[in-house]
Amino acid sequence: MKLTANITLDELTKSQVAERKGINNNPNPQQIENIKALAVNVLQPIRSHFDKPLIISSGFRCAELCVAIGSSINSQHVADDGAAAADFEIPGVDNRELARWIRDNLEVDQGILEFYKDGEPTSGWIHCSYSTENNRQQWLRAQRVEGKVSYPPWLQ
Repeated sequence: MKLTANITLDELTKSQVAERKGINNNPNPQQIENIKALAVNVLQPIRSHFDKPLIISSGFRCAELCVAIGSSINSQHVADDGAAAADFEIPGVDNRELARWIRDNLEVDQGILEFYKDGEPTSGWIHCSYSTENNRQQWLRAQRVEGKVSYPPWLQ
């Protein structure tokens, strides 16, 4: 199912873990609407601006898949409560520059520059969520400090 000109539902639901463990990772109709809102308002504008495909490493995750990978069943990746999330990058585009462009040009609920290492433009990835109800424009940077992940605000 095409959600936008360049984004499909399949690429936002594909999961190797779900396939290996036999988990049904198919969203319900309301979750599909939330995923489509993310695709229309965030992912497609990024794709159109950079004119390059997004590599989506994680999109929709059913609650069972979240448990299987050690994530929270309250994650916006579950696409409940009017919101949906995806983790992605664009080959050849510095992830920090990609995050800056999104922050400066799009409305998102939460954006996270995840595990980016200064001086290594292909390190890490971007997490973006979109809410059909209230977008907080919250930007964080996930980093590992003394073995633990912290999420300080990201304003650079």
